[in-house]
Amino acid sequence: MKKSKLKKSLFYGSGVALLIIFAFTFYLHSLPNHFMPPAMDGSYEQEYVHGKIVKVGSPDEGGGMDLKVEIYAGEEKGKIRDVRYDTFNNFNEFKEGDVITVYKSVNTATGDASYDAADYYHMNGVGWMFAVFALVAVVVAGRKGVRAIVSVLAALGFFYFFFLKLIAIGFSPVWGAMIFVVIVTLISIPLIHGLNRKSLASVIAIFFGYAASLVIVYLFKGLAALGSAPGEDFRLLGTVFGGIDLGEILLASLFLGAVGALIDTAISISSAIFETLQEAPNTTFKKVYKIGMNVGKDILGSMINTLLFAYIASSLPFFVLLSLSQESGDNMFYNLMNMDFIALELTRTFVGAVSLVLLIPLVSATSAYYLIKGKAVLQGR
Repeated sequence: MKKSKLKKSLFYGSGVALLIIFAFTFYLHSLPNHFMPPAMDGSYEQEYVHGKIVKVGSPDEGGGMDLKVEIYAGEEKGKIRDVRYDTFNNFNEFKEGDVITVYKSVNTATGDASYDAADYYHMNGVGWMFAVFALVAVVVAGRKGVRAIVSVLAALGFFYFFFLKLIAIGFSPVWGAMIFVVIVTLISIPLIHGLNRKSLASVIAIFFGYAASLVIVYLFKGLAALGSAPGEDFRLLGTVFGGIDLGEILLASLFLGAVGALIDTAISISSAIFETLQEAPNTTFKKVYKIGMNVGKDILGSMINTLLFAYIASSLPFFVLLSLSQESGDNMFYNLMNMDFIALELTRTFVGAVSLVLLIPLVSATSAYYLIKGKAVLQGR
């Protein structure tokens, strides 16, 4: 009976908390942005539209070509427009039937419009990939697959409508990132794994892990001498919005890079401990803690490799360019490691790795406590 009442209390409490969070998110969007884009030349208006190529012209002397494109969106939907495709520094090979993004520029004085091919239109493919992911998740994981899909959508929604809006109104990016990951953690873990001792142990350990990770971020940023803009994207942001704190954006970026690995590791260890207790309910705290540590050590190597390969993959074109442009020598590796954005990716990897190492004993201890000694705190699964 107590178990049922407690679960009901947690359920209704979670519902009220979600309503408050949603209400606060709507309130955020009523506030004006603190950072405004620079004033644009009023002589032209620009927008992106998309459409299907119905005819491809022959290349001209300049290397470009003219395309006939049926516009799929906006005021010109259904109309055929002449679109210029400049092949300089653009390696796409468009053909009839391709759906592309078109950059439209209108002279406000004369009303004349020009159209330039920008890139392939990606949204249709992204939608199909999500549909495949959703189908596979539901078929393989059933209800938990559905919950995982809802969790992903919720995380993306809060990132766009909550976290980015906090930055736009001038809130600290670091504290905004912390609030964002706390909300996502409190939503995703109970949603996927239920309101139980396993989820409670994981959430508590993850919160300690977040605090440790934030300390590591501040320490490693200084050790790596990253400055405030270790990459073209940071410099572009600082150029367009001069008043934004790039240092805090960098810290938030390093912190968010470690969050996913922390959540995954905590759940994996806690789940392994819980399943062990199902088989041997009378085991001791010491044995359970040892099981958690052993599982964590096994996860550690593979998870660090996951972080490393993710960051390597994001910079692979540059690595290939560098290796083909320079002869091998003693200075090549040194110069590579000393580049700002490479140092940034390595720092992200080490922040995640050290955070994971610290999280393993934390989640092992909290899981052992709540699944062995903490039955008085929360009874039942």
